[in-house]
Amino acid sequence: MVGSGRPVPRPPRPVRRWFQERQSDFPWEQEGLDHVKGLMPDVEPYRAWALFSFVAPSGRVHECDLFVATPGGLYLVELKGHPGRAVNNGATWTFHAPDRSRTIRNPLPLTDWKSKELKSRLAWAARELGFFSVRVPRVEPAVFLSAPNLESELDEVQRTRVYGRDDRETGLGRIWHDLLGRPPENEQRRVAEDFSKRLPQMLERIGITHSTAHLRFGDEWRMEPRVLEAGPRWEDRLAERHDMVHEEGRVRIYLVNRQATDEARRTVDRAARREYQVLQGINHPGIAQAVQIREHQGGSAILFRHHHRDLRLDSYLDVHGASLTPETRLALVRQLAEAVRYAHNRSLYHRALSARSVYVSAKDDGSQPVLRIIDWQTAARDFDTTTPMTIGQSSLDAELVDDAALVYLAPEFDQPYPDPVDMDVFGVGAIAYLILTGHPPAPDRATLIDTLRDAGGLHPYAVADGLGDRLDRLVFEATQGVPANRLESADRFLAELDAAEQDAAVPDDVLAGGWESTDPLTAMPGQVVDGDADGTWRVERVLGSGATSRALLMRRDADDEETPRDGQGPGPERVLKVALDEAKAGRLAAEADALVKVGGGAIVRLLGGPRQLAQRTVLDLEFAGDRTLAAVLHDDGKLTYHQLERFGRDLFRALDQLVAKGVRHRDLKPENFGVLRRADRTWELKLLDFSLTDVSDRDPTAGTRGYLDPFLGTPSRPDFDDHAERYAAAVTLHEMASGERPRWGDERSDPRTGDDPHPYLSAELFEPALRDGLTAFFQRALHRNVSERFDTFSQMEAAWQDIFRRADATAPATTQATLAGGDAESGLSPEELKAARDIAAEAATLETPLIATGLSPRAMAVAAGFNATTVGQLLDVPPYQISKARGAGAVAKKELNRRHKQWTTALRAQRGQGRGTGDEAVAGPPSGGALAGTRVDDLAALLVSADERRGSRKGETLRLLLGLPDTSGSIPDDPWPTQSAVSKAVGMTQATVSRHHNEAVKRWAAADWLTPVRDEVVALVRGQGGVTTAAELADLLRVRHGAADAPPEVTAARSLAVVRAAVEAEAFTGSDGDDGHEPRLDRLRRARHVLVALESLPGTEDPTPAELADYAAELGAHADDLAKQDPLPGGAEVIRALRALAPPDGMTPLSDTRLVRLASSVATDALASPTLQLYRRGLDLAKALRLSQAGAGVRFPQGVTLGDLLTKVRARFPDLDVYTPPPTYVDVEEALSEAGFPLRYEQATERFFPPTPIRPRTPSSSTTATRLGAGLGALDEAFEDITHARLTAAARQGGFVALTVHMKRLAGVADALAAAYPVVPVNFADVFLTEFRTLTTEHGTDWGQVLRADERFTRTGEMPGGLRSFVVRVLEHTEQRLRERAAPPRTVLLLHNAGLLARYFDVGGHNLLTGLQNAARRPSDAPHGLWLLCPSEAPRATPNIDGRTVEAIGTAEWTVLDKAFLARLHGGQAA
Repeated sequence: MVGSGRPVPRPPRPVRRWFQERQSDFPWEQEGLDHVKGLMPDVEPYRAWALFSFVAPSGRVHECDLFVATPGGLYLVELKGHPGRAVNNGATWTFHAPDRSRTIRNPLPLTDWKSKELKSRLAWAARELGFFSVRVPRVEPAVFLSAPNLESELDEVQRTRVYGRDDRETGLGRIWHDLLGRPPENEQRRVAEDFSKRLPQMLERIGITHSTAHLRFGDEWRMEPRVLEAGPRWEDRLAERHDMVHEEGRVRIYLVNRQATDEARRTVDRAARREYQVLQGINHPGIAQAVQIREHQGGSAILFRHHHRDLRLDSYLDVHGASLTPETRLALVRQLAEAVRYAHNRSLYHRALSARSVYVSAKDDGSQPVLRIIDWQTAARDFDTTTPMTIGQSSLDAELVDDAALVYLAPEFDQPYPDPVDMDVFGVGAIAYLILTGHPPAPDRATLIDTLRDAGGLHPYAVADGLGDRLDRLVFEATQGVPANRLESADRFLAELDAAEQDAAVPDDVLAGGWESTDPLTAMPGQVVDGDADGTWRVERVLGSGATSRALLMRRDADDEETPRDGQGPGPERVLKVALDEAKAGRLAAEADALVKVGGGAIVRLLGGPRQLAQRTVLDLEFAGDRTLAAVLHDDGKLTYHQLERFGRDLFRALDQLVAKGVRHRDLKPENFGVLRRADRTWELKLLDFSLTDVSDRDPTAGTRGYLDPFLGTPSRPDFDDHAERYAAAVTLHEMASGERPRWGDERSDPRTGDDPHPYLSAELFEPALRDGLTAFFQRALHRNVSERFDTFSQMEAAWQDIFRRADATAPATTQATLAGGDAESGLSPEELKAARDIAAEAATLETPLIATGLSPRAMAVAAGFNATTVGQLLDVPPYQISKARGAGAVAKKELNRRHKQWTTALRAQRGQGRGTGDEAVAGPPSGGALAGTRVDDLAALLVSADERRGSRKGETLRLLLGLPDTSGSIPDDPWPTQSAVSKAVGMTQATVSRHHNEAVKRWAAADWLTPVRDEVVALVRGQGGVTTAAELADLLRVRHGAADAPPEVTAARSLAVVRAAVEAEAFTGSDGDDGHEPRLDRLRRARHVLVALESLPGTEDPTPAELADYAAELGAHADDLAKQDPLPGGAEVIRALRALAPPDGMTPLSDTRLVRLASSVATDALASPTLQLYRRGLDLAKALRLSQAGAGVRFPQGVTLGDLLTKVRARFPDLDVYTPPPTYVDVEEALSEAGFPLRYEQATERFFPPTPIRPRTPSSSTTATRLGAGLGALDEAFEDITHARLTAAARQGGFVALTVHMKRLAGVADALAAAYPVVPVNFADVFLTEFRTLTTEHGTDWGQVLRADERFTRTGEMPGGLRSFVVRVLEHTEQRLRERAAPPRTVLLLHNAGLLARYFDVGGHNLLTGLQNAARRPSDAPHGLWLLCPSEAPRATPNIDGRTVEAIGTAEWTVLDKAFLARLHGGQAA
């Protein structure tokens, strides 16, 4: 047989049915696979593929555990091997094992997604392989929980397509018996043998792989095979590395479709780079940290800090929601809002906040949660501006947002250019709704939109019980569907949250004691967290959280009204700074070290620490004021002249302290300067937050974008240096001077790639007198080349001080009247300067601009606050108001009042007449003439004879030539028409018109009544420098002669007619040109203007009229060019530019004011402001509002009327086109918003109001968030004024207010309040006892018996039944009497002497009080308002009456009447 050569039959090659290239790295997973493998028959059509991946068309790499072909169909099975008892809360599963609990989201939805994409790829492969007859069946998803000791308690919905093992009972269906081993439901779904045999080819064709290369991120990081989360264009995977230390992270992989266009690829790449770039320099525990970005599988991927136990917010709430206390939920809401506020303060806006954008790190039991915002791929960041306007106009790619996020997004999300702040505030409110209720805002976006349309916003109380009204209102106001009605900022959200926390979160027993165990990191307003020998310290408010710490404002528990606030000694307040964890404690220690060296003076002092408090590292710091400089600039706009000098001095004093000790702050910005009120009631800056002072110089990115020197990190400047510290100081000073930060280039490009020598400066917002100096200062301080900058802080400080010295030495602008005394130039000695100013003041008239009156720049800055730009306008301001001007220095106020008195005396006669001599005019017309006081209307009537006016064509011709109105008052379009134009209008030949015209001129030249007018006009032209426009002459003539009561345009036309007649009569030389008269004037046309100029008389070197007219036209053209510049040039720059044009030889010199006015009057579009600035006639309202800062410093509750706003704009920019027709409040509201002023119009009061002020977090009037500026900047505003403002608002708006006052100051308070405010005082005890006596009389009960029963109640605490029945009925009658007194509309009751309410609290007193409170809170109910006077030995403690707590909703319903306020109240000054 061996050598026969016959073929030997071999056994058939075994068919491979289980495809698995490698063992699983996880024993539990391999054991689950082996369980299925052992149950699968070795027959057709069974086949299975384990542990492979494939790439979907979207570019997503899908990891698959097990794909099985059985007769019953195709199945994609996801394996989970978590042991223990499985329970669910919604789609969140928790496996409770003996060692620990594990939480996952139901994996079925993601498996279903994979199944669909796998089926799609298999169908593609069949076509590619030519298997056209093959129909790929549906791939069914399933989940196999493979742990041997699993006990499932999943609910019916979550058990769908979830299976357990076959060898034991798990509470689930069995994976083989109930799924894979089942026969097909029908023959059409059967997997045929032929199809199964082709599956290996098809899977090979789609490129399944068992490689793990795609799970590598760089050389060190390895990603988990399973996707953590997935979105439309991205997926997240857990990652870890085992190097010298073990680290975990989350890698976000951006996906690019395989068939994507180049543009689509660039879009995804931009999204990835945007997410990475916007997070650079962001260092906050509530915001995801992007570690690195790199290419991955042809796309971009970003590594973030992450821990495998971190849960998505909705999953966290599903797992731990039942155990969360109200305090923990509020803490989560606060963390969210603080993170958003931190981002917004750095011009970073998320724009798509949702529950899936938030992860939570917590302990295994859900305690100590730390919230973190992710998904910044839709974010926008403006690195160089202070407002989000430019960002709001950037596009938002909705394809990067998952559908599940849509129920959290603002309704305007899909509109073009929505406001990013509004969207983020809505997101905070919507997520807060989830945190507080455990429910998403709506099941889908359509329902959300319907809810917002019907209810206006989201109401948590609709789905959750036990939430306070304040919390519900907070969420509602944050989620209002109309952006204009929504809370305006994260700052405002946090302020309202403070009040809600005080109202809802902390029980009285927690407030009262046991503070030793209170964690300061989670403490809430009202809680005691610290104590010493002098007493305990209570949290007044949470100041905020940063990257390293949480700051709490602490107040000592005591009657501290009389404790000095001078910062000398411990004081009633301090700041407790708490390290977020012990890893951050080193930063606090470094901050303490720095403050030991430099603290005090202009820098906050270290009062104690670092020390341990409840196992936390804390610092005790001096309180640096209720508001930061950033808040002042945001609320009140740029600083005034006086404030800028004063606060600039404070800033440099702080920097001097740093330089002296060799310390760098590393984060200089307005947010890190507190504004503190000193004992002398003045204000000062305090530098705070030294948390970055120990950062290595080799890290040039530490700090805040916008204040960081953009030229760090280059080869020439790789490290942080002193130039960068000075750069941040300069940016801060620029923001103080203008309210805005400087901007480099287009605000999008890296400044290092440009060539601008310095950034764009907001010079048009600088104080006019300081503009040139500030511009030069910032051009040097912010120069891109450090060799061009200041070398030291002392050099920089000297230059800063020199700006104000030079401004103080500025000579007044000249007028034609003061020019005769010589041109007052700069560089005058103090004596010469004083003389020049006195001369200007003496020459001033009512119409003289203040810039030319001799006032110092400081005094003019104060006057500008009253919208006064001329002497006449200043005299309309009462001297006492000048004395009270806020934000102004005493010297400037005294100077202004001294000149006010001088001009009042000198110009009293003119003011009595209601008109005065024009500023630029010479002496008045010849006196004694018959027509010396004749009005221009009467003069105009003499120009056309009565016969000519009676319907003759000649009369009509002359009327049109003179531009006079017709009988109906209609004025011709052309005020100074040519003969040709008139001939066409009247339908006669030009020769005839010329004849009529010449006859009229001849008559005017011979008229004796016109001779004085001609002399007057010649004098006026001479006084205007020899050349003027006809319109200017007409205005001057009208001012001198007055006019009848007629429309302004009619009066102007008549005045111009008189001017034309006088000028043409003066130019008339007789019929033959030889009557011996030398004309003194000539009229010339230049463009659309008619100019009148002095003739060059024989024997003089005067310029010709043509030369004068050409010069004026050249000035006008140059004025138009200047008015188009951006930024608008200042007055001094305008004067320099116009004087650069050479005047004709022999021309009379023009004063500063006349030069600018002539240029603007001849210009096509330019107008002149009272500060000699040129601007376009068509300047839009938004820019005019911004440049005039008309919307800055508007205070609540005073507000501002539409007229007052426009008055302030007109004072800066007269005669703009936007005033005609007058803009409506809608127009102004939109323009205010565009200009950066969030004012809203209230139709009921017809006023604009800022957003409701962020009230103090505790109701102490001495710790209120004092408004530090309003118009003039209310930096000297007393704290008691805040209490007055709050009470004024409460009287107007209604609602409930608890007024706490110290017992020893109670006498007379009720009467004084009733005298100062529109309230109705009610002595509760009088009303109650009156009703009681009435009831006892009706029932024939002895009053002594009642008193004995009440005494027994006092002694035993048990109320007799008879007394109880009486009290209940008396309280009912008392409530009726109170409501009767509150019946008139808008009545506010002041309830005092209400101790009996507390005495009978449990038998109806509480119900009576809460009934009145709730009625006052409802706008449609009575009383309109309720004030309750609550005397106490500790008025800063929770409001109470005789120990019974008064339920006030946060600080909005609680005001302390302190000693200072009561002193003013009793003195009659509160109102």
